Amino acid sequence: MGTFAGDFYSESLRMTTQLKVIFPDISNDVTPVVSGQPSVLYLLHGLAANAGEWTRFSKIEYYAKKYNLIVIMPEVQRSFYIDAAYGPRYFSYVAEELPKICKKWFCLPDTREKTFIAGESMGGYGAAKCMLRYPKQYAAAATLSGVMNLPRIADDIAAGRWEDVAPQEFSALLGRDATVRPEDDVIALVQKAATEPDRPRLIQICGTEDFLYQDNQIFRKAAEQAGYNHTYLEWQGDHEWPFWDVAIQRAIQFFYNMDLKSTPIY
Repeated sequence: MGTFAGDFYSESLRMTTQLKVIFPDISNDVTPVVSGQPSVLYLLHGLAANAGEWTRFSKIEYYAKKYNLIVIMPEVQRSFYIDAAYGPRYFSYVAEELPKICKKWFCLPDTREKTFIAGESMGGYGAAKCMLRYPKQYAAAATLSGVMNLPRIADDIAAGRWEDVAPQEFSALLGRDATVRPEDDVIALVQKAATEPDRPRLIQICGTEDFLYQDNQIFRKAAEQAGYNHTYLEWQGDHEWPFWDVAIQRAIQFFYNMDLKSTPIY
């Protein structure tokens, strides 16, 4: 398996940041189920993690080879993939600057049909937002246990009901009034995008024991009522890596239009 880890300066962030990339290569230890030119998967991390969490806690290196994927994993700190009111522009970095850099450095396929984006938790929110705001860049996206109701989360944080994020930290992202803007609200974005005929495909996956389950049901209902026609999957599971390690495989199979009922989990 070919891997790259490096540091570089981002103009959007105005600082040096980290990037990890996996390249599928030929070997005797994995039998690929997808051949030809690799596709590209931008894979986003969660709130308390960094660019290396997917390689530490899942079998994503194996899946990259099994499904013939170049996997790009950026570093976004605790940004919620937002252009902060008082801080770095992480959404612009991931959605705009990063694809240009990676296409230049790694000779990636320059086609929408071979480009996907996914993430878990905070990264699931980031993946959905990138896809909904830049639909011409991605063929499909996957949100795994995503933060899909950011206004509700913002209210909880402002009231001190979310121990993982301090109210002051979120105010730095959203502004003094901590109000979620329409361009950062994936529920509003999916309702708007549902009318677009060439919208990317979307799969939403969440465990039934996940603390974000109800928020995911709100997003699911909004998408279904708007007519987005996305795919939704759930099974027993919590907000943790044993669930996401299976979910990312189902997401990849969805990207390749495989039968999600009959295709095995490896």
